[in-house]
Amino acid sequence: MSTVHVMFRGSQDDFDFNILFSRERLSLIGYTSDVSITPNNVTIDQVKMALAQNYDVGLTEFEDHHVDISKNGNITVRANTPFGA
Repeated sequence: MSTVHVMFRGSQDDFDFNILFSRERLSLIGYTSDVSITPNNVTIDQVKMALAQNYDVGLTEFEDHHVDISKNGNITVRANTPFGA
């Protein structure tokens, strides 16, 4: 089970990948219902779009966020700022 970890507006939230990319939401992010979406075939833009819909904000809210899709299937979304600076 993959997790999408999001740091947004000062909060940290974790979402189950299958809930964030539910069958009902797939058509809204450019997938047909017969496609199986996984962390291996999702795009960064689709992650941002699903999150914008989930938070009920405009897509531009995630414009400056970095999306890291790890090999283990987990996804981290955070503001695009340097660490340790």
